[in-house]
Amino acid sequence: MTFAEGKDGKLTLGPYGEQDRAPRSITLLPSPTLDREIEEKYLLGYDVIQIESQTVLHSEVRDDVKSILKNLVGLEIVEEDARKIVIQCLIEPSLLAPEKIIRRLHLMTKAMQQDAMAAFTNCDHKLAKTVVERDEEVDRLYFLLVRILRTALTDLSTAERIHASPVDCLDYRVLGSLIEHFGDYGASIATNVPETRSAFPKKLSRSLRASGETVNLMYVNSVEAVLSKNLRLVSEVEELHTKALDEIKTVERAVIGLGHGLLDKATSAISSLKSMCEIDIDIADLAMTR
Repeated sequence: MTFAEGKDGKLTLGPYGEQDRAPRSITLLPSPTLDREIEEKYLLGYDVIQIESQTVLHSEVRDDVKSILKNLVGLEIVEEDARKIVIQCLIEPSLLAPEKIIRRLHLMTKAMQQDAMAAFTNCDHKLAKTVVERDEEVDRLYFLLVRILRTALTDLSTAERIHASPVDCLDYRVLGSLIEHFGDYGASIATNVPETRSAFPKKLSRSLRASGETVNLMYVNSVEAVLSKNLRLVSEVEELHTKALDEIKTVERAVIGLGHGLLDKATSAISSLKSMCEIDIDIADLAMTR
């Protein structure tokens, strides 16, 4: 028998020589929802996914499979013939710490929000395009995080190796989801960049930059509050929240009189900033329960 001590001091007994998790496998049939099924099985922690048909697999099916694999970290085609495709996850979940993935996601989405605001106020479409592209990478890492956490919740040895209790897994899952949504709003701002800067009032531009910086500082402090369990940062987030809402009101007053097209884009950006504020508050609230 083997013994492992958890962070809470509990001892876990396991059979000697059987510490590796048995690979989980499943067979799927070609269908219009095959991409969703592969994604679902990946998130549920399946290691081997086999697509099998009684007839020759159409090229469209093969293309769909290869396309969905681009969005799922670690999945690779390891075997393929006329009627079968075998996909395997080559990443060992116990080697990836959830907190490291969270911190990577945070840094990516923090920069996305900053660049989205810069792209919007400067009408920089090239920069905006990079923000949208980075959102796809955020989704990839988020899916990987969900897979690892689900595996840890169903496999005790994996949970012990990544040093995460069930409560930790729940907190990381909620935090990861909020961070992913924060990135989505950054991408939304980037997709609404005005066509030209000529009709963009300087006062509005300054107000947008100020509110964006405050929302970003809120975001940094809220995530750090959760990861470091620092309640002082929670208070700072609450103070910044009041400041951000005041700055957003200034932006709302500055958009009065804009042309219809520019008004729609500015309104969308304002809505995204408000949503980011609420996400920051929700993240900070997590620190109160850790």
